[in-house]
Amino acid sequence: MYKLSILQKLEVVTDQLIDLKRPENENDYRLMGKEGEKVGYFARDFGMGEWDWPQGVGLFGLDKLQHYYNDKRYEEYFIKWMNKQVENGLPTRNINTTVPLLTLMDIEGNEDFCKEWMTWLINELPRTEEKGFQHVTTGENKTEVKLNEGEIWLDTIFMTVLFSAKMGVKHDEKKWRDESIYQLLTHIKYLYDKKTNLFYHGWNYNNRDNFSEAFWCRGNSWFTLGLPEYLIIMKDYLDKGVYDYLLSTYQAQVNALIDYQASNGLWHTLLDDKDSYTEVSGTAAITAGILKGIRLGFLSKEKNFPVCLRAIDTILQKISNDGTVQGVSGGTPIGEKKEDYKNIIIAPMAYGQALTMILLTESLYHI
Repeated sequence: MYKLSILQKLEVVTDQLIDLKRPENENDYRLMGKEGEKVGYFARDFGMGEWDWPQGVGLFGLDKLQHYYNDKRYEEYFIKWMNKQVENGLPTRNINTTVPLLTLMDIEGNEDFCKEWMTWLINELPRTEEKGFQHVTTGENKTEVKLNEGEIWLDTIFMTVLFSAKMGVKHDEKKWRDESIYQLLTHIKYLYDKKTNLFYHGWNYNNRDNFSEAFWCRGNSWFTLGLPEYLIIMKDYLDKGVYDYLLSTYQAQVNALIDYQASNGLWHTLLDDKDSYTEVSGTAAITAGILKGIRLGFLSKEKNFPVCLRAIDTILQKISNDGTVQGVSGGTPIGEKKEDYKNIIIAPMAYGQALTMILLTESLYHI
């Protein structure tokens, strides 16, 4: 019965992702994002109509579902989606606009396109001190960029590092694989907090600090979800010492996260601040990452599975009858103050649908 409920919810969440439209009250979000106390409004984050990170996570979620069923049920959708984006004009290349290729690179005929993008990533993406991937993002519109000079963000691990690793393996390019290892280790070096075993959102080389030292939920979730993926992709190319280092960092983070789970089964948008709201997209990604760790033998099922069940039970309740995932925080730039994270709008987002899909799909392997 429980599995049937998950399957039913997964179906409507998936349908809603593909058909997700901008909300009727979008102007309210726009006003909140620009003039009110709450921020996080970015028009491109609603639905699957643009090419940016929310849609890239959406494609990734659909791909995980078809992998579960061992078919290519969304292959035609991927091709049509990409063709439409090309026809409409692609956005500037940056960290966030890279993630759609994590899925699209598997489509026959996209090899040259992805190789050109990878060459740009290695040779032309702005770098920070120590040659880190500077977290360049889309600007006010898709033809502009926001440089975020001297900054690395935790998001980059999922948005770009996975693509570099996967391309390096697919095309047997050692320099691309090595780049992914270097970027992953650099991000851990500057974003991992040894006292809590959690991750800061970003590092600023210019100011030599972690901004407000916020332990942001969805930011941490990019590591929890992305690290098992990385180990699967790179398992034949990592020295044992590096592999063990990455795995132990992931295990330490998961152990820490368990202690911060709220009584309702979710995690707070600021993990260590009970006064901040609990948030669904980060919770979904954290839970999916833990479940995958259990399935791969990285984590103890006895200790971690009950944690996941509590999160799943609550997230199922956050899915409306039409499949819309509620309780999702909007786009989140690095906050200069921790309080900034509490003021991000809550609205239905493509990545909220997708991360919930990834969680429910992963849960099917366990229930």
